[in-house]
Amino acid sequence: MPIVQISRIQHRRGKKTDLPQLAAGELGWSIDEQKLYIGNGTVADGAPAVGNTEIMTAGTSAFTTALTHTYRGYLGDSTPIVTGATGDVARTVQKRLDDYVSVKDFGAVGDDSTADVVAIQRAIDELYSDTDQDDVRARRTLFFPAGTYKINASLTIPPYAHLVGEGPDKTIIKNSASAPALVTEDDDGNVYGGIGNAGATTPTQIQISNMTIRTTVAYGGISIDNATKVFVNNCKFHGTFVSGGTDASTSKGVSVRSTTALPCANIIFDQCQFTGFARLVDISYDATNIRFTNCDFNTAYYGAMLGETMDGSTNGLTVGPRDIQFSGSSWSTIGQQAIYVKASSTTTGTGTRNVISNANFYAKTVANNFEGTGTFSEVPVIQFDNDECSSVLDFFERTDLRRSDGSSNLNAAPEVQGIGISTKAIKQETLINNTSSATTINEFPALAGKSIVIKYKIARGTLDRSGEFVISASTTAAQHDDTFTESGADVGVTLTAVLDNKDSTAGNETVVLKYTMTDSSSTNATFDYQTTIIA
Repeated sequence: MPIVQISRIQHRRGKKTDLPQLAAGELGWSIDEQKLYIGNGTVADGAPAVGNTEIMTAGTSAFTTALTHTYRGYLGDSTPIVTGATGDVARTVQKRLDDYVSVKDFGAVGDDSTADVVAIQRAIDELYSDTDQDDVRARRTLFFPAGTYKINASLTIPPYAHLVGEGPDKTIIKNSASAPALVTEDDDGNVYGGIGNAGATTPTQIQISNMTIRTTVAYGGISIDNATKVFVNNCKFHGTFVSGGTDASTSKGVSVRSTTALPCANIIFDQCQFTGFARLVDISYDATNIRFTNCDFNTAYYGAMLGETMDGSTNGLTVGPRDIQFSGSSWSTIGQQAIYVKASSTTTGTGTRNVISNANFYAKTVANNFEGTGTFSEVPVIQFDNDECSSVLDFFERTDLRRSDGSSNLNAAPEVQGIGISTKAIKQETLINNTSSATTINEFPALAGKSIVIKYKIARGTLDRSGEFVISASTTAAQHDDTFTESGADVGVTLTAVLDNKDSTAGNETVVLKYTMTDSSSTNATFDYQTTIIA
């Protein structure tokens, strides 16, 4: 097809640096940047300002040049919110988007197929570990959109890292490596054994929330090494352990490790779930102030193993973990002890101590070798083999079930065993009028050789008694002392304690609290009592 040229319109063209003030409506083409400009005209002609206005082309960044964003609030322009001292603050879309950092900005996919470990680690390093990121403004929260992010090596977590997902079982980090999914490091990338070298900042101020850490091999969820001020919230740690399995030293939901010079401290897990590890929590190293609150622990061989390898001399194992608390949590489907404080192998006064279980619920599926309530495979739910430990207001389901089910009324292992104290919540029983034969109020399994202190109140019509009933039980006898004060006449209740054998094995290991009551007032009584056991 022939070209017929009638006329030709030419516009200004050249390098951007040579662009002059264009006349009103005049076009100018920047050949080096591939951008088009038009002259504004003069103020006298009605233009808001002299100058040139860029016309959007393929070479234009819409985020930085052409568009701005001003926050208007929920009601928009109908009820404007003034964002500046004298007017609105306008920001480019680019700056607005930079307030939010996603792992997908670094190439992570989260499709349960793509290997995402390199992209995620690059995101973490660029935000928190790069030597140029000393400016706190660079330490943005790293967001993980819903998806499954496959990794085949540990993700190392430096100081000030803040990782946030969209919720457990929505954001999933799926680890196939023979190593923990998450491991803390210093800001120079050193891991356990080298953390803090050459003045590097040790792991601190780390936050992880709203995600699942899943392992596909029998290895750990998170290893907190030489770290302080770690907060983990609303996370699920899911391993490969199944009910009926055996112990495995590598399968740990949470592991805490320290060196003597850099002990771990101030670590909190709140509203987390731990499931499917041989040991849901494993802490032998020197560490203080570790809290597990409002958590769920299930499907494990051991719940929390504390101080197992502390030896008093090895670097990081000199005194063991101390000030460890589990509170407001539930425990189920755990073959052995839910909490096990191992005995110190050194002198008295060292080792794991000040371990507190407070207001926890221990299901009937705990501490019975996965065989069910009432079996001879039962072990203590909590075992304190070192001193200064306590169980406070915990609920043990298997004990209450045993009282109401004669078929499982065995000499079970105690709820709490070892060098510790167990304080129960208050209970109430009805004492039946004119009970002449000693009748059971409560049983305390496998507690021969223990001290039991029962504070109580008896109300019978207008009569009241407040007292303290103390039991000292050996392997052959149970002696008791009842000290009380009555508001008026005798309430007519007599308390006793005896040893009993509830199974076919030799020996009386169960301590039984009993009562008799006269018919002097022809009415039943209520017995409110609170028990403290020194194990």
